[in-house]
Amino acid sequence: MKIINSVSEQQVICQELINDKNKISLIPTMGNLHHGHESLLKASINDQYRICSIFINPLQFNDIDDYNNYPKTIDKDIEILKSYKIDYLFLPEKKDIISVVDNFNYNLPTFANILCGKYRDSHFLGVVQIVKKLFDIIQPSIAYFGKKDYQQLLLIKHLVNNNFNNKIEIIECETKREKNGLAMSSRNHNLSSEKRNIAANVYKELCELKKIIIKEPSQYSAKKIDIIKRMSDLGIKIEYLEVLSRNNLSTPIDISNETNIFVAFYIDQIRMIDNIEI
Repeated sequence: MKIINSVSEQQVICQELINDKNKISLIPTMGNLHHGHESLLKASINDQYRICSIFINPLQFNDIDDYNNYPKTIDKDIEILKSYKIDYLFLPEKKDIISVVDNFNYNLPTFANILCGKYRDSHFLGVVQIVKKLFDIIQPSIAYFGKKDYQQLLLIKHLVNNNFNNKIEIIECETKREKNGLAMSSRNHNLSSEKRNIAANVYKELCELKKIIIKEPSQYSAKKIDIIKRMSDLGIKIEYLEVLSRNNLSTPIDISNETNIFVAFYIDQIRMIDNIEI
């Protein structure tokens, strides 16, 4: 595996690969790789040329402490990427990647203003600005994203449709979970084992809510109130808990048809998100 720090060097390498009729796959990450990231690496294992990027994007953080405290495990990350035989690790410096972010002011779709977009000002614009720049630099044919960040996944699809003429295939990878059900996330490392076990109760509640919605959808609103109360008693603050269409995050007529349950919550001042299909 070759590690590339220079934006211009990465551009030259990718252009040469494309000129030789090769296809490039991109696995964009912010590092602190875990089994969820590894599922993306496994999914790409048979692709022609595979590039993983590690860049902690400051533009998508609305809390400077959250950005500064984001876990950094680069040596461990490099060993993981080598074990999956990644061809190139794109590891740019913040000043270099931010300096090449042009004045791209993307017209975000309306669904970017709900769920996480409602509570994290400018978050999704920051995501799109950096992902677009990574796409411009690397010119992938395929890119891998996880379903845990489902709203982000839909936004990336929107970007590809509007700015790349759908020439990048977006591969959706399932959410990976710890044994207790908690969705794997780099933020989990900021929680004690005890707090992770408490946080796992949210996933259990989502699964129970799913059963209610399938069998007795009229009970959804009452069940939602109960969940928020029970989680509060455990020290978990629910930021949002919504059932929306999985295609465009619109409010569904039938909450049991082609929908997901979406949740964001805080535990020990750490913000977590999750979703499950109904």
